[in-house]
Amino acid sequence: MKTLYIDVYFLINFTVDLLAIYFASRISRVPVSTRRGILAAIVGGISASVIVFLESELVSLLLSVLSLVLIVYVAAGKVSARRRGKLLFSFLIFEALTGGAAYYLWSFLDEFVYDKLSTQEGGAQNRKLLLFSILVLLSIGVFKMIVSFFSNLECEGSVKFEISFLGKSVSGEAFVDSGNLAMDPMDMRPVMFIKRELAEKLFPESVIELSDPDKLDRAIRKRIRLLPVTRGGQTHVLTGMKVDSVRVLGDMGEGEIAVTVAIDKEGGNYGGFSALMPSAAICDVHKA
Repeated sequence: MKTLYIDVYFLINFTVDLLAIYFASRISRVPVSTRRGILAAIVGGISASVIVFLESELVSLLLSVLSLVLIVYVAAGKVSARRRGKLLFSFLIFEALTGGAAYYLWSFLDEFVYDKLSTQEGGAQNRKLLLFSILVLLSIGVFKMIVSFFSNLECEGSVKFEISFLGKSVSGEAFVDSGNLAMDPMDMRPVMFIKRELAEKLFPESVIELSDPDKLDRAIRKRIRLLPVTRGGQTHVLTGMKVDSVRVLGDMGEGEIAVTVAIDKEGGNYGGFSALMPSAAICDVHKA
């Protein structure tokens, strides 16, 4: 009889849930921060570990549904019920994909590798977990390409926008860039790039240059983000800002969007536009 190690079982379910949340947030365009994603995956891992010990199928089913609701609630944060539903649907798809891959991989290792790796107590399970983790990491690139492909099928053109920050507002027209995949590492929001001349109408010079951040007001300093952006094979760090609001108006939709604004001091001419808008943010408005 083979032994089920509850710590290994928890780690596998945690990994599967975290991957499913990650890819679901990308394809549903619902921002999920790293902290919320990890907390949601912990909820999923604990629930799966508890369900193993339950004998009643009805209780197991109810706990599964409850854990699914909690996972999505924790991951999504304060978003509308419709957007939370989009995340739930996407999560179920990727949970099935990653969970199915994990199950078949585990079965394959049990059948073909178990005896050869059982040199010590628990050795087989630990080695299987290591192999499983490596294969999962290798598969992330494939999933990213799939999500990127489906995420960029829609939302092209341009939109008018208005940015508000500490009582000031600026407006302009942005090109909707499907190739803009930059994300704010703090909360995983898409990044909107604006030209320097537009930023000068909204932000103090000290924010744009970021020459002496210690002298900035604490309320402004808390909003500053350092955003790594890759261009021409090189990584640049741009100054970003969490503004009060960004609203868009155009054929693709109208409403407030969740983006981090990046000040592009050395960017190109943007094809005559004053900003580059991530297509993911516009699709959120279009389908809201």
